[in-house]
Parts: sequence; C-alpha cells; structure tokens
Amino acid sequence: MEIGNLNIIDGVLLAPLAGVSNRPFRVLAIKSGASITYSEMVSSEGIIRHQQRTWDIMKFQSDEQPIGIQLFGANPEVMKQAAQITSEEFHPDIIDINFGCPVRKVVNKNGGAAVLKDFVLTEEIIKATVEGAGEIPVTIKIRTGWEDNNPAYLKIGEIAQSCGVQAITLHARSRSKGFSGKADWSAIKELKRAVDIPVIGNGDIFSPQDAKRMFDETGCDAVMIGRAALGNPFIFKQIRHYLQIGELLKTPSVEEKIDMAHLHAKLMVEEYGEAKGVMMMRRYLGWYVKGFKGASELRPLLFQVKSVSDITHVFNDYINQSSVINRSDI
Repeated sequence: MEIGNLNIIDGVLLAPLAGVSNRPFRVLAIKSGASITYSEMVSSEGIIRHQQRTWDIMKFQSDEQPIGIQLFGANPEVMKQAAQITSEEFHPDIIDINFGCPVRKVVNKNGGAAVLKDFVLTEEIIKATVEGAGEIPVTIKIRTGWEDNNPAYLKIGEIAQSCGVQAITLHARSRSKGFSGKADWSAIKELKRAVDIPVIGNGDIFSPQDAKRMFDETGCDAVMIGRAALGNPFIFKQIRHYLQIGELLKTPSVEEKIDMAHLHAKLMVEEYGEAKGVMMMRRYLGWYVKGFKGASELRPLLFQVKSVSDITHVFNDYINQSSVINRSDI
C-alpha cells in the first residue's frame, strides 16, 4: 500500500483513539509492529487558535513514525488553515480527516460523523484540507453513514478520490451503531471495488485470524486496529507474523504482559512526570490485566497506584500469590 511517499508492507495500523493514543501508546505500537500510528483526534479550531493543549497533542518524535495527525472540524476554511499549520509546524507523514467519530460532543458541532449527512460540506472540507496540507498526503476515516438505512460511504469515496485523498479508512458501522452490533465488512469490499485509492478496513478485528479474514473477504489494502490494542500492543506483531508465515505466535504470558505494562508506565512517566503519568496509566493497567485470573480483585488495587513503585508492588504481590502462572491463568 502506498500513501504519498510511504510504502506500507503488511499494513496493520493503529487507530486514532481519543484519550488513548498518546505518545507512549504510539511508541509501544511501533515497537510492537504497527505500520502507522495516528494522533488522538485534534480540533481544527484549537489548532488555529494556538491552544497549547491542542498543540501538545500534535507533538511527536521519530520513534512514533510513520504517523498521521487526525483533524476534525466542520468549517472548510478553518480546516484549511489547520492543515497548513499542521504541515508546516509538525511535518507528519499523513494528515487524516475524521468523518467517523460518533461522540455527541463532536457531532453536535457538525464534526466527525455528522459531516456524512452533507456531501457538499464533505467535499468542501476535503478540498480545503488537501490544499492546506501541501505536500503532506491527506487520508480520511469514515463510517458507513449516519444511519444504517442511509449509507454514504460509496458517495464519500467517490468525492474523496476526486478531491485528492490518498487513502480511505472505513469503520464498517454507521454512526447510529456506535460500537455495538457487528461490523458490516461487505461495505469495505464494496468501497474497495468502487475506488482506485487504498482502502483500510476497520471494525471487529480482535485476532490475527480476524485480520486475515478481513483481507481475504474484502480485498482491503490494510487493516486498522483500535480496541483490540488496548492493553495488548502484542497484536500488531501477532497479526503481521500470521499474515507472513501463516502461524499463530504463542499467547503472551502473564509475565510478558506485566513487563509490557511496566514499560508502558515508564514511558508515561517520562512523558508526563510520575504523578500525572501514573494517574493516566491506571486505565491502561486495567486493560493489561484483562483475562488475568483474579483480575476483578487486581484492578481496584491498580486503580489506586500513585507511583511506579506502587505498580511494581501490586504486580509482585499478584505473582507471589498466584500458585501457577502460565497460559491457563489467562
């Protein structure tokens, strides 16, 4: 898959996840085999107003690349200015437009998936963003439409391609579905047949087998992983290995997951300082121990940690109290 000057092999991408895909999370994803990472969703209004918190979200380093910065907004001129600032000040590998976020506070401002209801506005936003981005390739992330009974993805694909978008990610659910129900992968297949630019499939990939099946069933050029990466950066390496070799890697042991959680905590502290970094790390710790024997008793302890040494102490106690730590405990 080619996006601008990027040549992506075994495309397994980390999805942009609001409040989650910060620098430490992206670093772990790249270390674990992600082909591309994305920033959290960034407000175009915040960019042009030079809001410090917004600009902080956009910062990245080389160990997170290739990286896309994802913008959202409903004003074409603002999106153009935001794309220009993003291109000139941050130099990401990709600028992505969010047309898929179903969250109420975003769609109430006519951003995210709300744009899917207005093809004219969609085209204006895309044209403006492509112009503002300059040499940086522009991609978009969409849902199938606002409602199940009013699909928009084929029309949006046509518009995007004609306006210079260089790849489309389709989360195969409508906005109304949120994350419920089953993703309709047939929509990804249809979109792939309808456009000549790369199509990235997203939705209900939780295992290497799921990823392979999506490639086989839809013909997509790459897959994007979101919820399945929470507490499980191993999934990128697992998927790429399965695509290349056809064999499943051994499920990470409890010790390996704890080691990864410790590394994640270290990166969080380096980025945010110990007090804030550990506080932010609590939710990730809850994800890391998903499936652990006694996880329901372990999580409340992890949600109270205030330092890296607290994290180490809780995990050491857990291991010492477990009679056997092996795959049967997961």
